[in-house]
Amino acid sequence: MSRSRRVGVLGVVAVVALGTWCAIPAVAQIPAGAQTLPIDVTGATFAEFDDTTGVARMEGSPLVVTRGRTVIKAARARFDRRTQVLTADGAVEAAAEGVTIRADAIEYGLSDESIRANGSVRITSVGQGTPGPQPPTTLVAPEVSGSLRTRRFVATGGVTIVRGEWTVRGRRADYDEGTKAAVITGDPEVRFGDGVMTADTLTMFLDAETIRADGAVQMRRGEMTGRAKRADISLKSQIAVFSGDARVDRGTSRLTADVIEATLDGQQVTARGASRLVLTSPVPGTPPP
Repeated sequence: MSRSRRVGVLGVVAVVALGTWCAIPAVAQIPAGAQTLPIDVTGATFAEFDDTTGVARMEGSPLVVTRGRTVIKAARARFDRRTQVLTADGAVEAAAEGVTIRADAIEYGLSDESIRANGSVRITSVGQGTPGPQPPTTLVAPEVSGSLRTRRFVATGGVTIVRGEWTVRGRRADYDEGTKAAVITGDPEVRFGDGVMTADTLTMFLDAETIRADGAVQMRRGEMTGRAKRADISLKSQIAVFSGDARVDRGTSRLTADVIEATLDGQQVTARGASRLVLTSPVPGTPPP
């Protein structure tokens, strides 16, 4: 027969370990052995542990689970001693160094620091750079899975990434927190100011503040339209470089070349390699080519 222990007193401190569950008043002295355990749970208003299944259930407002530098806050949590998996739901927030994940529910694996978040997932990352902290990057998606150890995440189900002036959308994003790079696929597009660019694949390099577009690239901003097999855009320098069957239209003018470099406002355009410039007079009522 299974044995369970319950705690329903406000302000308790609960400590969950590989095979140990302790519930003691917040004012009591924590046992020396408990202080070295890998998981600490505080803020519990209800706790239950089943000796037979090794499952602990707890609630709080919020409940706070701490393991090293990872802190998870939630209304409810379930910890399975045998699988070493913590499942939390109810306005969940998981914070590690430089990264915060908010979701309806989160599943966290202790052995490999894997994490799966579901429901209105929002990841916020703040990096350090020169001369100081970089603008925050926010990723929003219905589902995100990855690892707090490798800092790599996969977002699916319709993804939006916001970084300063950029807003990138697609059906999937592979994000590497270590390199600060995100690869967006599935009809991706990026908007910056009044500009928009689409391609088969978009890669954001967050620290460099550049975006690389590959495959069927098309960019529109004001009167300028750029097309190519590949494009690199720098928001710092406000320059776009189109390569591979590159073409830039501005008003009634069209320029083709191997490589075209253009300022995002379209005021300055430079061609490299075999190039051809066509200037036509607009016909009233005729749309641009």
